[in-house]
Amino acid sequence: MCYTIAANIYFISHDFKEIFTYMNILKRLSIGLVSGLIIATSLSGCQSKDKTAVTEAAENFLEAVKTGDQDKINEYSSGDVATGSFVSLFDGDYLKDQLTSSLDSTELTDETLAKLDEFYSMYETTLQEYQVNDVVLNEDGTSTVYATMKTNFPIDVTTSEDIQKKVKDAGDKYNEENMDEIFKVKDEQGDEAAIAKAYNDLIIITMNIYEEAIALSQPETYSIALTVEKNEETDSYYVTAVQSYDSSIAGTGAPATKTDTSTTESSTAASSN
Repeated sequence: MCYTIAANIYFISHDFKEIFTYMNILKRLSIGLVSGLIIATSLSGCQSKDKTAVTEAAENFLEAVKTGDQDKINEYSSGDVATGSFVSLFDGDYLKDQLTSSLDSTELTDETLAKLDEFYSMYETTLQEYQVNDVVLNEDGTSTVYATMKTNFPIDVTTSEDIQKKVKDAGDKYNEENMDEIFKVKDEQGDEAAIAKAYNDLIIITMNIYEEAIALSQPETYSIALTVEKNEETDSYYVTAVQSYDSSIAGTGAPATKTDTSTTESSTAASSN
């Protein structure tokens, strides 16, 4: 049997890239620039009331994402948004499940599971602050909320070329230094035990590299656009789409759903809330 242990480490990097591609296209725009790009709209008294309600819905949604309150997320967003990639970026359990589900029946040790919990908990608390900058009431009855959010570290920090090189180098080193031990485990306990040992070791090595990258990184600010619609049945507003700022201006959506990375994260019906 010939193990290519170094290659095993790449499945981790691949999962992170798939999950965090959405954040790569978000532009770092200052609050002043965002505000300056929005065309001023004259609002009547009724529109002003709607604008306030829309703002509150957007803020309640972002606060729920920040605190990880799934019940509030469900209350202030559509089903697609609540289970989509934007919300999932800050859901440690979801991110952990994405990784562990790719391992099929590979048994993870308590040490490995503890390391995964430690790492993914960083994403649950990374949304530091947010601010609604402008609200535009659209002719089609929807509203667009332009906001900025600040995270403790760049969401895509683990997918940089530098970090991926460190991961690859670490995998090569592991392969070089531990091949004899892996074969020994295979001979004594079988293939599954050998594969499990390699996976557990590589996961811990990779998580340590990622944690170091996060520790050395700086806070990041992202600009997003939220589509807010009114649920006529409940007479309340909720978020039905999350886009990068540039995508909303261009009229095309940023990838945001778990299953479809070619469209905007949005609701399929206004009544789905």
